[in-house]
Amino acid sequence: MDRILGIERGREGSFLKNVSQSEDYFTDHFPDSPIMPGVLILESFDQASQFLVASSHNFTCHPELKQVLRVTFRHYVLPGDQLQIHLNVAREDNEEIVIKASAKVHEKIAAEATLLFNLVPEGRDQEATAHCKRLRHLYDLISADPLGRAWEGLIEHF
Repeated sequence: MDRILGIERGREGSFLKNVSQSEDYFTDHFPDSPIMPGVLILESFDQASQFLVASSHNFTCHPELKQVLRVTFRHYVLPGDQLQIHLNVAREDNEEIVIKASAKVHEKIAAEATLLFNLVPEGRDQEATAHCKRLRHLYDLISADPLGRAWEGLIEHF
């Protein structure tokens, strides 16, 4: 994930993935006609979901992909494209969350998916704690809204 364009906590998020010609997978997929593999588009959905869910819970938990409920690939993603990812929270309870994801390139839908995640609490073990800390750090690095993040930090103190 290259940029968090915006997150409405607990509801939705928008993200940007730049698809560079220098990505290693283009040499094999396919040498004469490179396209981004569908599994890597799904990985982009997973990465974006990590930020949406963790930030919605103040980084006290993170999502762990349990199941891809539905996925559709509609359009090729090529080197040089910008993948615009949009996520919506479809359903959430104490243990699971369902995310509906879509990816567009040049206003055309490239892929859509419905993903089921387990919610992993920060204190479950050392790995979960470290994962939540890494997500918070990466969120700060790639967020497109540093002013909004500053307000979020102030609100948490009151």
